[in-house]
Amino acid sequence: MDLGIRGRLALICGASRGLGFACAGRLAEAGAQVVLVAREAANLEAAAAALRARHGVQARALAADSTSDAGCAAILRECPAPDILVLSGGWPAATQRHGDADAAAVQSALQSMLLAQMALVAGVAPGMAARGFGRVVAVTSRLIKNPEWELALPSVARLGLSAYLKAASRNAAWARRNVTFNSLLPGVFASETQVAQTERLARERHTDIATVETERLSLTPAGRWGVPDEFGACCAFLCSAHAGFINGQALAIDGGAHGGLW
Repeated sequence: MDLGIRGRLALICGASRGLGFACAGRLAEAGAQVVLVAREAANLEAAAAALRARHGVQARALAADSTSDAGCAAILRECPAPDILVLSGGWPAATQRHGDADAAAVQSALQSMLLAQMALVAGVAPGMAARGFGRVVAVTSRLIKNPEWELALPSVARLGLSAYLKAASRNAAWARRNVTFNSLLPGVFASETQVAQTERLARERHTDIATVETERLSLTPAGRWGVPDEFGACCAFLCSAHAGFINGQALAIDGGAHGGLW
């Protein structure tokens, strides 16, 4: 399927690896020009080079911290008019359980996973509306439908981001100009983040990684890890010319793990 975004400019945060890179790859495959954002310049340059070689599109690396105010300002300065914005990553440098977190840790979580993303959306949405096309997709988390006490801080922040995008979707001045705002809620995917989470749980429970993997996958009816590329394909469709009537949605991609209907 031709997604109708050939030549469009896509800005992808958290794009050097994992789900963010998978989203960038599928957008590049569809012919979009991509600007990849992440903190680590070396990994980012390698990711951009891989997409240029694989898909023959313009792929630019922009090393910046999308979780900081200064980083967001730099991103908007270097790429002020994207047609597509994908928000991935955004975990703070260090995480704490809510019960152990002080005010600084709470603020760090909100800044990394909510406030910075809001600033980026607010910075690009008016231009999208002026040009008559815009797609904003945020990678939040299954946690917004199934919060866990140990991950209360990211649950709250990710829910806030999905709520913000829902509110943005209700802005008729943007919706009537073909600008959409959606969230993708991943379950357990075979990404570096999930590998690190599994290793952390194994250490804390004094058990082996295989046992933790079995426990985690037992909660997913599909019985397997998600493949990042299938996540990227879903993201690319939401960014396509065909998805203009999908707006304000929070779509779980979790192999059936969420037990509710809504």
